[in-house]
Amino acid sequence: MLRTLNLPAPLNSETIKTLLLLIGGGVVATALHWLIGVAQRSLVRRFVTGVPIEANTLPPLRTLFFAWAGNAVRTAAWLLYFALVVNLIPQTRDRFGSVGNKIGDLRDSVIIWFLKDGIYVAIVIIVTIFLMRFTSALIKTAFTLFERSAVTRDALASRRRLQTVSTIFRGTVQSIILFIGLMTLLPRLNVNVTPILASAGVVGIAVGFGAQSLIKDLFGGLLILLEDQYSVGDTIKIGEISGTVENLTLRVTRIRGIDGALTMIPNGSIGTVSNLSKDWSRVVLDIEVDYSEDVDRAMEILFETARKMKEENPQNVIEEPAMLGVDKMSSSGVTLRLMLKTSPAKHFEIGRELRRRIKLAFEREGIKSPMPQQQLILSNPPGGSK
Repeated sequence: MLRTLNLPAPLNSETIKTLLLLIGGGVVATALHWLIGVAQRSLVRRFVTGVPIEANTLPPLRTLFFAWAGNAVRTAAWLLYFALVVNLIPQTRDRFGSVGNKIGDLRDSVIIWFLKDGIYVAIVIIVTIFLMRFTSALIKTAFTLFERSAVTRDALASRRRLQTVSTIFRGTVQSIILFIGLMTLLPRLNVNVTPILASAGVVGIAVGFGAQSLIKDLFGGLLILLEDQYSVGDTIKIGEISGTVENLTLRVTRIRGIDGALTMIPNGSIGTVSNLSKDWSRVVLDIEVDYSEDVDRAMEILFETARKMKEENPQNVIEEPAMLGVDKMSSSGVTLRLMLKTSPAKHFEIGRELRRRIKLAFEREGIKSPMPQQQLILSNPPGGSK
Protein backbone atom coordinates (compact mmCIF):
# COMPACT_ATOMS: atom_id res chain seq x y z
CA MET A 1 0.00 0.00 0.00
CA LEU A 2 1.42 3.28 -1.03
CA ARG A 3 1.43 6.27 1.34
CA THR A 4 0.66 9.76 0.07
CA LEU A 5 3.27 12.35 1.15
CA ASN A 6 1.97 15.89 1.86
CA LEU A 7 4.72 18.02 0.42
CA PRO A 8 4.68 21.79 0.99
CA ALA A 9 3.44 23.81 -1.88
CA PRO A 10 6.16 25.47 -3.87
CA LEU A 11 6.77 29.12 -3.15
CA ASN A 12 5.28 31.43 -5.69
CA SER A 13 6.95 34.55 -6.95
CA GLU A 14 4.87 36.86 -4.69
CA THR A 15 5.95 35.00 -1.54
CA ILE A 16 9.59 35.01 -2.60
CA LYS A 17 9.37 38.72 -3.29
CA THR A 18 7.89 39.33 0.17
CA LEU A 19 10.65 37.31 1.87
CA LEU A 20 13.32 39.15 -0.07
CA LEU A 21 11.79 42.50 0.92
CA LEU A 22 11.68 41.46 4.60
CA ILE A 23 15.30 40.28 4.55
CA GLY A 24 16.44 43.36 2.64
CA GLY A 25 14.57 45.64 5.04
CA GLY A 26 16.16 43.91 8.05
CA VAL A 27 19.61 44.28 6.52
CA VAL A 28 18.97 47.97 5.78
CA ALA A 29 17.66 48.57 9.34
CA THR A 30 20.70 46.81 10.84
CA ALA A 31 23.05 48.80 8.62
CA LEU A 32 21.32 52.04 9.59
CA HIS A 33 21.61 51.09 13.27
CA TRP A 34 25.35 50.56 12.90
CA LEU A 35 25.91 53.70 10.78
CA ILE A 36 24.02 55.86 13.29
CA GLY A 37 26.27 54.56 16.08
CA VAL A 38 29.38 55.37 14.03
CA ALA A 39 28.10 58.89 13.28
CA GLN A 40 27.20 59.41 16.92
CA ARG A 41 30.69 58.47 18.13
CA SER A 42 32.26 60.66 15.45
CA LEU A 43 30.20 63.68 16.52
CA VAL A 44 31.06 63.09 20.17
CA ARG A 45 34.79 62.96 19.36
CA ARG A 46 34.52 66.12 17.30
CA PHE A 47 32.40 68.33 19.56
CA VAL A 48 32.86 66.88 23.05
CA THR A 49 36.43 65.56 23.22
CA GLY A 50 38.66 68.00 25.05
CA VAL A 51 35.91 69.29 27.36
CA PRO A 52 37.11 68.73 30.97
CA ILE A 53 34.88 66.37 32.91
CA GLU A 54 35.33 66.32 36.67
CA ALA A 55 34.88 63.17 38.68
CA ASN A 56 31.44 62.39 40.10
CA THR A 57 29.78 64.92 37.76
CA LEU A 58 27.10 64.55 35.12
CA PRO A 59 28.24 64.13 31.48
CA PRO A 60 28.31 67.26 29.28
CA LEU A 61 25.05 68.43 27.74
CA ARG A 62 26.35 67.80 24.22
CA THR A 63 27.04 64.16 25.03
CA LEU A 64 23.49 63.70 26.32
CA PHE A 65 22.08 65.44 23.22
CA PHE A 66 23.99 63.21 20.79
CA ALA A 67 23.05 60.09 22.76
CA TRP A 68 19.32 60.89 22.78
CA ALA A 69 19.35 61.98 19.13
CA GLY A 70 21.10 58.77 18.07
CA ASN A 71 18.66 56.61 20.02
CA ALA A 72 15.70 58.49 18.52
CA VAL A 73 16.95 57.97 14.94
CA ARG A 74 17.63 54.28 15.61
CA THR A 75 14.14 53.83 17.05
CA ALA A 76 12.63 55.55 14.01
CA ALA A 77 14.51 53.22 11.66
CA TRP A 78 13.26 50.08 13.40
CA LEU A 79 9.71 51.46 13.56
CA LEU A 80 9.79 51.93 9.80
CA TYR A 81 10.97 48.35 9.37
CA PHE A 82 8.15 47.17 11.67
CA ALA A 83 5.63 49.10 9.56
CA LEU A 84 7.07 47.41 6.43
CA VAL A 85 6.62 43.96 8.01
CA VAL A 86 3.02 44.74 8.97
CA ASN A 87 2.16 45.89 5.46
CA LEU A 88 3.85 42.96 3.66
CA ILE A 89 2.37 40.05 5.67
CA PRO A 90 -1.39 39.60 5.03
CA GLN A 91 -2.14 38.19 8.48
CA THR A 92 -0.54 41.10 10.33
CA ARG A 93 -2.03 43.55 7.86
CA ASP A 94 -5.55 42.41 8.70
CA ARG A 95 -4.87 42.32 12.46
CA PHE A 96 -3.22 45.70 12.68
CA GLY A 97 -5.72 47.17 10.27
CA SER A 98 -8.40 47.03 12.97
CA VAL A 99 -5.95 48.59 15.42
CA GLY A 100 -5.32 51.37 12.94
CA ASN A 101 -9.07 51.98 12.66
CA LYS A 102 -9.30 52.24 16.46
CA ILE A 103 -6.37 54.64 16.52
CA GLY A 104 -8.08 56.70 13.83
CA ASP A 105 -11.32 56.82 15.84
CA LEU A 106 -9.36 57.82 18.93
CA ARG A 107 -7.62 60.54 16.94
CA ASP A 108 -10.97 61.89 15.75
CA SER A 109 -12.37 61.95 19.28
CA VAL A 110 -9.24 63.70 20.55
CA ILE A 111 -9.58 66.33 17.82
CA ILE A 112 -13.24 66.86 18.70
CA TRP A 113 -12.42 67.18 22.42
CA PHE A 114 -9.60 69.58 21.68
CA LEU A 115 -11.84 71.81 19.59
CA LYS A 116 -14.52 71.75 22.29
CA ASP A 117 -12.61 71.85 25.62
CA GLY A 118 -8.95 71.42 24.79
CA ILE A 119 -8.37 75.00 23.72
CA TYR A 120 -9.85 76.26 27.02
CA VAL A 121 -7.67 73.80 28.99
CA ALA A 122 -4.56 74.87 27.10
CA ILE A 123 -5.36 78.55 27.72
CA VAL A 124 -5.82 77.89 31.46
CA ILE A 125 -2.50 76.02 31.66
CA ILE A 126 -0.63 78.71 29.70
CA VAL A 127 -2.16 81.54 31.75
CA THR A 128 -1.40 79.75 35.03
CA ILE A 129 2.24 79.16 34.10
CA PHE A 130 2.56 82.74 32.85
CA LEU A 131 1.06 84.20 36.04
CA MET A 132 3.33 82.05 38.23
CA ARG A 133 6.45 83.21 36.40
CA PHE A 134 5.27 86.81 36.07
CA THR A 135 4.35 87.21 39.75
CA SER A 136 7.63 85.58 40.76
CA ALA A 137 9.61 88.09 38.68
CA LEU A 138 7.38 90.97 39.84
CA ILE A 139 7.86 90.15 43.54
CA LYS A 140 11.61 89.80 43.08
CA THR A 141 11.80 93.14 41.27
CA ALA A 142 9.63 94.85 43.90
CA PHE A 143 11.83 93.62 46.73
CA THR A 144 14.95 94.69 44.85
CA LEU A 145 13.61 98.22 44.31
CA PHE A 146 12.46 98.43 47.93
CA GLU A 147 15.85 97.41 49.27
CA ARG A 148 17.63 99.85 46.93
CA SER A 149 15.43 102.75 48.01
CA ALA A 150 15.75 101.94 51.71
CA VAL A 151 18.52 103.77 53.55
CA THR A 152 20.55 100.94 55.01
CA ARG A 153 24.07 100.93 56.32
CA ASP A 154 24.89 97.40 55.31
CA ALA A 155 24.04 96.45 51.73
CA LEU A 156 25.01 92.83 52.36
CA ALA A 157 22.38 92.48 55.09
CA SER A 158 19.76 93.94 52.72
CA ARG A 159 20.59 91.40 50.04
CA ARG A 160 20.37 88.57 52.55
CA ARG A 161 16.98 89.71 53.76
CA LEU A 162 15.82 90.17 50.16
CA GLN A 163 16.86 86.62 49.30
CA THR A 164 15.05 85.13 52.29
CA VAL A 165 11.79 87.09 52.20
CA SER A 166 11.35 87.18 48.42
CA THR A 167 11.89 83.41 48.11
CA ILE A 168 9.17 82.67 50.66
CA PHE A 169 6.72 85.18 49.18
CA ARG A 170 7.29 83.88 45.66
CA GLY A 171 6.70 80.30 46.73
CA THR A 172 3.49 81.24 48.57
CA VAL A 173 2.04 83.28 45.68
CA GLN A 174 2.93 80.61 43.13
CA SER A 175 1.19 77.94 45.24
CA ILE A 176 -1.97 80.08 45.43
CA ILE A 177 -2.00 80.68 41.66
CA LEU A 178 -1.44 76.97 40.99
CA PHE A 179 -4.36 76.04 43.27
CA ILE A 180 -6.69 78.52 41.54
CA GLY A 181 -5.60 77.22 38.14
CA LEU A 182 -6.32 73.62 39.15
CA MET A 183 -9.75 74.56 40.50
CA THR A 184 -10.50 76.24 37.15
CA LEU A 185 -9.10 73.38 35.06
CA LEU A 186 -10.61 70.35 36.78
CA PRO A 187 -14.30 71.12 35.94
CA ARG A 188 -13.40 71.13 32.23
CA LEU A 189 -11.95 67.64 32.72
CA ASN A 190 -15.29 66.47 34.19
CA VAL A 191 -13.89 66.39 37.72
CA ASN A 192 -16.21 67.63 40.46
CA VAL A 193 -14.25 70.04 42.67
CA THR A 194 -16.94 70.38 45.35
CA PRO A 195 -15.89 67.21 47.24
CA ILE A 196 -12.26 68.28 46.89
CA LEU A 197 -12.94 71.67 48.45
CA ALA A 198 -15.08 70.12 51.20
CA SER A 199 -12.46 67.51 52.02
CA ALA A 200 -9.78 70.22 51.95
CA GLY A 201 -11.74 72.16 54.57
CA VAL A 202 -12.10 69.07 56.76
CA VAL A 203 -8.43 68.22 56.35
CA GLY A 204 -7.53 71.82 57.19
CA ILE A 205 -9.49 71.66 60.45
CA ALA A 206 -7.91 68.30 61.34
CA VAL A 207 -4.46 69.61 60.56
CA GLY A 208 -5.17 72.72 62.64
CA PHE A 209 -5.91 70.57 65.70
CA GLY A 210 -3.27 67.92 65.11
CA ALA A 211 -0.39 70.07 63.93
CA GLN A 212 -0.33 72.85 66.49
CA SER A 213 3.46 72.67 66.70
CA LEU A 214 3.66 73.13 62.93
CA ILE A 215 1.44 76.22 63.09
CA LYS A 216 3.59 77.53 65.95
CA ASP A 217 6.68 77.03 63.79
CA LEU A 218 5.06 78.88 60.87
CA PHE A 219 4.09 81.86 63.02
CA GLY A 220 7.54 81.88 64.57
CA GLY A 221 9.17 81.97 61.13
CA LEU A 222 6.82 84.74 60.00
CA LEU A 223 7.77 86.87 63.03
CA ILE A 224 11.47 86.23 62.41
CA LEU A 225 11.09 87.56 58.86
CA LEU A 226 8.89 90.53 59.73
CA GLU A 227 11.11 91.65 62.62
CA ASP A 228 14.28 90.92 60.64
CA GLN A 229 15.83 89.04 63.56
CA TYR A 230 18.25 87.25 61.23
CA SER A 231 18.46 86.12 57.63
CA VAL A 232 20.42 83.81 55.36
CA GLY A 233 24.17 84.33 55.78
CA ASP A 234 24.03 85.75 59.32
CA THR A 235 26.13 84.24 62.09
CA ILE A 236 23.86 83.51 65.04
CA LYS A 237 23.78 81.58 68.30
CA ILE A 238 20.67 79.75 69.51
CA GLY A 239 21.22 78.17 72.88
CA GLU A 240 24.36 76.08 72.63
CA ILE A 241 24.27 76.00 68.82
CA SER A 242 26.14 78.62 66.83
CA GLY A 243 26.96 78.94 63.15
CA THR A 244 25.90 80.52 59.87
CA VAL A 245 22.27 80.51 58.73
CA GLU A 246 22.31 78.43 55.55
CA ASN A 247 18.56 78.32 54.91
CA LEU A 248 15.53 79.97 56.50
CA THR A 249 11.91 78.97 55.84
CA LEU A 250 8.68 79.62 57.67
CA ARG A 251 9.03 76.33 59.52
CA VAL A 252 12.70 75.67 60.20
CA THR A 253 16.08 77.39 60.46
CA ARG A 254 19.13 75.52 59.17
CA ILE A 255 22.46 76.45 60.79
CA ARG A 256 25.83 75.27 59.50
CA GLY A 257 28.35 75.02 62.33
CA ILE A 258 32.06 75.69 62.10
CA ASP A 259 32.66 71.92 62.07
CA GLY A 260 30.36 71.50 59.05
CA ALA A 261 27.41 70.04 60.97
CA LEU A 262 24.00 71.17 59.71
CA THR A 263 21.54 71.72 62.56
CA MET A 264 17.80 72.16 61.84
CA ILE A 265 15.87 74.07 64.50
CA PRO A 266 12.06 74.51 64.34
CA ASN A 267 11.21 78.20 64.49
CA GLY A 268 8.58 77.65 67.17
CA SER A 269 11.17 76.33 69.62
CA ILE A 270 13.54 79.28 69.25
CA GLY A 271 13.65 81.38 72.41
CA THR A 272 16.70 83.63 72.64
CA VAL A 273 18.79 84.39 69.55
CA SER A 274 22.18 86.09 69.51
CA ASN A 275 22.89 87.62 66.11
CA LEU A 276 26.65 88.04 65.76
CA SER A 277 26.44 89.82 62.39
CA LYS A 278 23.69 92.39 62.93
CA ASP A 279 24.74 95.94 61.94
CA TRP A 280 28.26 95.60 63.43
CA SER A 281 30.51 93.35 65.51
CA ARG A 282 33.20 93.93 68.11
CA VAL A 283 36.56 92.41 68.94
CA VAL A 284 37.31 92.32 72.68
CA LEU A 285 40.92 91.42 73.49
CA ASP A 286 42.19 90.74 77.00
CA ILE A 287 45.99 90.79 76.85
CA GLU A 288 47.95 89.78 79.93
CA VAL A 289 51.43 91.23 80.60
CA ASP A 290 53.95 90.60 83.33
CA TYR A 291 54.01 92.71 86.52
CA SER A 292 57.56 93.82 85.72
CA GLU A 293 56.49 95.57 82.48
CA ASP A 294 55.54 99.21 82.07
CA VAL A 295 51.74 99.13 81.79
CA ASP A 296 51.48 102.50 80.01
CA ARG A 297 54.03 101.43 77.40
CA ALA A 298 52.24 98.13 76.82
CA MET A 299 48.92 99.97 76.42
CA GLU A 300 50.48 102.34 73.90
CA ILE A 301 51.85 99.42 71.84
CA LEU A 302 48.43 97.74 71.84
CA PHE A 303 46.68 100.93 70.75
CA GLU A 304 49.19 101.71 67.98
CA THR A 305 49.00 98.16 66.64
CA ALA A 306 45.19 98.34 66.48
CA ARG A 307 45.27 101.83 64.93
CA LYS A 308 47.61 100.72 62.14
CA MET A 309 45.34 97.80 61.43
CA LYS A 310 42.38 100.18 61.05
CA GLU A 311 44.38 102.32 58.61
CA GLU A 312 45.23 99.26 56.51
CA ASN A 313 41.73 97.73 56.65
CA PRO A 314 39.20 100.59 56.89
CA GLN A 315 36.37 98.64 55.22
CA ASN A 316 36.26 96.08 58.03
CA VAL A 317 37.41 98.18 61.03
CA ILE A 318 34.72 100.86 61.15
CA GLU A 319 35.76 102.86 64.25
CA GLU A 320 38.89 103.90 66.11
CA PRO A 321 40.15 101.29 68.60
CA ALA A 322 39.27 101.84 72.27
CA MET A 323 41.97 101.12 74.84
CA LEU A 324 40.07 100.60 78.09
CA GLY A 325 43.18 100.13 80.26
CA VAL A 326 43.80 97.72 83.12
CA ASP A 327 40.83 95.39 83.38
CA LYS A 328 42.10 92.87 85.93
CA MET A 329 45.06 92.14 88.16
CA SER A 330 45.61 88.48 88.90
CA SER A 331 48.27 86.50 90.66
CA SER A 332 50.10 85.93 87.38
CA GLY A 333 49.96 89.33 85.67
CA VAL A 334 48.05 92.45 84.61
CA THR A 335 45.19 92.13 82.08
CA LEU A 336 44.75 94.96 79.56
CA ARG A 337 41.51 95.26 77.59
CA LEU A 338 41.29 96.55 74.00
CA MET A 339 38.10 96.81 71.90
CA LEU A 340 37.73 97.20 68.15
CA LYS A 341 34.47 97.75 66.24
CA THR A 342 34.23 95.81 62.96
CA SER A 343 31.85 95.11 60.11
CA PRO A 344 29.20 92.42 60.69
CA ALA A 345 30.66 88.94 61.24
CA LYS A 346 34.23 90.21 60.66
CA HIS A 347 35.26 90.16 64.33
CA PHE A 348 36.61 86.61 64.14
CA GLU A 349 38.88 87.39 61.20
CA ILE A 350 39.99 90.78 62.55
CA GLY A 351 40.56 89.37 66.03
CA ARG A 352 42.85 86.59 64.79
CA GLU A 353 44.93 88.99 62.71
CA LEU A 354 45.14 91.53 65.54
CA ARG A 355 46.37 88.88 68.00
CA ARG A 356 49.10 87.90 65.54
CA ARG A 357 50.25 91.50 65.18
CA ILE A 358 50.23 92.09 68.95
CA LYS A 359 52.35 88.97 69.45
CA LEU A 360 54.92 90.23 66.93
CA ALA A 361 54.86 93.76 68.39
CA PHE A 362 55.44 92.47 71.93
CA GLU A 363 58.38 90.37 70.75
CA ARG A 364 59.83 93.35 68.89
CA GLU A 365 59.47 95.74 71.87
CA GLY A 366 60.48 93.19 74.48
CA ILE A 367 57.15 93.10 76.34
CA LYS A 368 56.95 89.88 78.36
CA SER A 369 53.84 87.91 79.08
CA PRO A 370 53.51 86.29 82.52
CA MET A 371 54.98 82.82 82.78
CA PRO A 372 52.92 80.15 84.51
CA GLN A 373 54.30 79.51 87.99
CA GLN A 374 53.86 76.46 90.12
CA GLN A 375 54.78 76.18 93.77
CA LEU A 376 55.65 72.75 95.11
CA ILE A 377 55.64 72.24 98.90
CA LEU A 378 57.26 69.12 100.26
CA SER A 379 56.64 68.05 103.81
CA ASN A 380 58.46 65.36 105.75
CA PRO A 381 56.36 62.32 106.65
CA PRO A 382 55.75 61.69 110.35
CA GLY A 383 58.80 60.06 111.94
CA GLY A 384 60.98 60.79 108.92
CA SER A 385 64.52 62.12 109.03
CA LYS A 386 65.09 65.88 109.10
